Amino acid sequence: MTTSVSTTHELRARSVAYALLARMLGNDVQHLVDADTRTALATALEGAGLERLQAYVTPDLASLPAESVLAGRWVRWFDLGRVAPYEGSHVASSAGGVTPRLADVAGFYRAFNMKVRSERPDHVVAQLEFLAVALLVEAEQIEADDTDGAEVATQAIRKFVRDHVGRWVTAWAGRVAAIDELQPWAGVARLAAELLAAEAAARNVVPLADTLMLVADAGLADPLEADLECGDEFDLAAELGLP
Repeated sequence: MTTSVSTTHELRARSVAYALLARMLGNDVQHLVDADTRTALATALEGAGLERLQAYVTPDLASLPAESVLAGRWVRWFDLGRVAPYEGSHVASSAGGVTPRLADVAGFYRAFNMKVRSERPDHVVAQLEFLAVALLVEAEQIEADDTDGAEVATQAIRKFVRDHVGRWVTAWAGRVAAIDELQPWAGVARLAAELLAAEAAARNVVPLADTLMLVADAGLADPLEADLECGDEFDLAAELGLP
């Protein structure tokens, strides 16, 4: 179980880190340039014992473009799919196309009383927010001495990292880093990839790999659901103490 590799304090700290990364990679670019958000992320990494990753969250904020410029770049590169932030754009699809993969991802969300709206469930923001919730649930179950509940959360996280988010974000972060206009997001995307690599290592998981090289807009099928939202019984921001 996770208790052998992580304290509940570390689990909660990683949960906060995933939630903050999801905010910084989302369409509200204010979070990307907010000094308090970056300070909170650095603090979370310290709490998780991952101080080595703090360098990714301390750029010269004064050198970043204006928020209006960043918002335009986010739409042009991410929203319009030129550097698509979707699992289905970086992982080979089955004969049924991208739909079975989206359904599998959405199944993880339903198991934790979560859902997405107006976007696809394989968006990087949704997947990072799912991990934030799942790690928090895992910590709470451990603290409540609910062995079975903790194990359910543990196995869900292991499978989600192995089968989904852990297998594509590194490649996506590399594409972000290669484009000059996306440098404001490069460190954050790389941090997400590094945090996921640390998660996989801590859980003794090797994410599945694809040998197929996909074109830039592969997998951009019909939009399904998006903007990850918690069910009525769970408020991620409130649980994590985020504004």
